[in-house]
Amino acid sequence: MNSVELLAAAKATSITEDIDEWHGLMKVLLQHLSVLPIPPEIESFLQTAQAYWNGDNALSADDLEGAKLGTWDYLDSFPKGFDLKTREGRTARALLCVTEPEGDIEMRSMTADWFAAMIWNES
Repeated sequence: MNSVELLAAAKATSITEDIDEWHGLMKVLLQHLSVLPIPPEIESFLQTAQAYWNGDNALSADDLEGAKLGTWDYLDSFPKGFDLKTREGRTARALLCVTEPEGDIEMRSMTADWFAAMIWNES
């Protein structure tokens, strides 16, 4: 899948679920992340993002920020630049895509590009 297809799926999701396109993109990206092997160190951060984007009212943008910071901590455990050379590091970088609470049209495009590059090595 490439970024154009991700954005098209996000638009369809936003229409179907009557949500904004950023939220639609997050749901599409989470669907793809949910079938990948997730390193145990960041599994809870994926669960936080899933709960947040599925409307768990007990979570706030601060919880999403915590998931982002935890994911960055995990990425910082790799030697500089090495995370991009491993499946685990690329998955963690893809997870960062779903830890931003808001995004405009440019951010949607950049996020879809980055996610596709991390997961499918495409842009």
